[in-house]
Amino acid sequence: MRAIGYASLNTINAQHPQLGLPDQEQLIRDYVRKRGWELTALYSEIKNTNSDLNHPQLEKVRKAAVRREFDVLVIARLDRLTRNIRYLNAVIAELCLKHDVGLISIEEGLDTSVDSGQLAISIIDIFTKWDSKRISDRTREIIAKKRERGERVGHAPFGYTYQNKKLVEVDGEQKIAELIRKKRDQGLSYHKIARMLNEDSIASKRGGIWYAETVKTVYQNLLSRKKAVNE
Repeated sequence: MRAIGYASLNTINAQHPQLGLPDQEQLIRDYVRKRGWELTALYSEIKNTNSDLNHPQLEKVRKAAVRREFDVLVIARLDRLTRNIRYLNAVIAELCLKHDVGLISIEEGLDTSVDSGQLAISIIDIFTKWDSKRISDRTREIIAKKRERGERVGHAPFGYTYQNKKLVEVDGEQKIAELIRKKRDQGLSYHKIARMLNEDSIASKRGGIWYAETVKTVYQNLLSRKKAVNE
């Protein structure tokens, strides 16, 4: 079995006292030797940023995986790859799923060649999707609350414009928004409403044509603001 080791040290975040670069390297060497495997390379690097970009030694590992130069990647601990759960999931997907490389994290006892390791990969994937949705939902909540307070957030939504950093209604657009609400409440689909608006030469916010998703956004924004006013 051909193994590659990877060790890293982030100088920004405090590290476990037993997981400096020499300690990680020794853990990896001892693990590979006990398994009777061949350690073909051991890449180490010091990170002075929390970004997951521009880590040349990890990039060498990824390129070696593409060239099928090893069978298993051995690390001391999962966060030596990255502290970002989404990036970790991407690296695992690339190495383990795309290039069929095994991953062993010594401290967590993770071994993707056994069922428990495959389960761990599935859990990481599920957590990544949950984390992405949580961030997306939270971002929408923050934007909605700012708009409810009349604060400026990006472009003004349909039916409004910004004056002195506050949202104010645009009468003509408000009438179109109400028309959209009325047609939608009558059971028309977003596609049919968009087609109706385009056939009647009613321009969208920036003078373009209407799409189903645009109509949906206007309708939902209108309902959200009405709900906020009534609360």
